[in-house]
Amino acid sequence: MDRLILELETANSLFQRKLKDRHPALTPYDLRLCTYLKSNLSTKEIATLLNITPDSVKKAKHRLRKKLSLDPASGWMEVVQSLG
Repeated sequence: MDRLILELETANSLFQRKLKDRHPALTPYDLRLCTYLKSNLSTKEIATLLNITPDSVKKAKHRLRKKLSLDPASGWMEVVQSLG
């Protein structure tokens, strides 16, 4: 499991830098969540990787949408793909 996390974060370090440049207020947790969303992981899979409940992931996604000023109707993949 740790190896998967390391591979995802290493492969997406350029993505994380671009995201951080556009949205400097993002925390490392937010960047990790964006990386998992970019990898098209389900809420349940993200919850397992972060060792939290799926409801906590949903709340984190909601907070992230607010930080990124995203429309609730827009899909994550559209947003993530636009960044890299």
